[in-house]
Amino acid sequence: MELTAAVEEYLTYLAVDRARSVQTVRAYHTDLMHGPLTFWARLARPLTTTEAITRDAVRAWQRALGTRGLAASSRARQLQALRGFLRHARREGWIADDLGGAIDLPKVPSRLPRPLPTEAARALLASVGGTTEAELRDAALVHFLLSTGCRISEALGVDRSAVRPDGRLVVRGKGAKERVVHLTPAAVGAIRAYLAVRHDREPALFLNYDRRSVAGGPRRLTAAGARHLVRRIRARTGIEGLRSPHVLRHTTATELLTITGNVRLVQEVLGHANLNTMQGYTRVVDAARVAAYEALATRLDPPEA
Repeated sequence: MELTAAVEEYLTYLAVDRARSVQTVRAYHTDLMHGPLTFWARLARPLTTTEAITRDAVRAWQRALGTRGLAASSRARQLQALRGFLRHARREGWIADDLGGAIDLPKVPSRLPRPLPTEAARALLASVGGTTEAELRDAALVHFLLSTGCRISEALGVDRSAVRPDGRLVVRGKGAKERVVHLTPAAVGAIRAYLAVRHDREPALFLNYDRRSVAGGPRRLTAAGARHLVRRIRARTGIEGLRSPHVLRHTTATELLTITGNVRLVQEVLGHANLNTMQGYTRVVDAARVAAYEALATRLDPPEA
């Protein structure tokens, strides 16, 4: 099968059968088309069909990727994309051997989440609000994210009709999996205040208010728009740790784990399928406990004679 056509079919499979997000499918497209496919097309004997892929061709791409000075995480992401494609190609009968199984991913150093300290989170909630539609939208979104621990894509996919008076609502996460999340009373209040000043018929809970959006009529807030409004709040408040909407998800997870100590509960709140994903949060909480005990020891040390 022609390679480009095979990749396009694989991307369709990811989008339709696996319900992967638009961003994920776009990233796989870039990693495959501008990675191994471009490399193989420029060989002395170009490789353009799935039948022509060999272990040597896969290894040659791995070696070439290793010379590009990329971080281990970037190499791992690109190799993961190729491995997924090759395994799909084997299932479809486009290639005879399990070439995907021959790909070893580089070990990526684990990065600890960087949540906001509790006082910074409180200061953030105290700082949002106002009278304009955009200001009230910002407050509603910050409260929503800190209440639920949702990914920004999940929050932006919520319609206003989904918000119930008791603060419970269903969000659609990765792989189109649905879960129930809960809003705090303050978050419900912030959302009600926002909806009270809206006079549009848009179904989306969070709308975009930039000039281009307003010119074309109200529309759903995008991830890029959410990142921009978070940067604006960071510049206004001086909360350095507020670098992206995802920081608020880390913050919620860490606070919940600190309060409850229940890893399984926090996993369900966040919508993580794999319990191993929670290890970063447990390490953050454990480190905070150690620091607290060290501070207590220092505080209780008797004064030197």
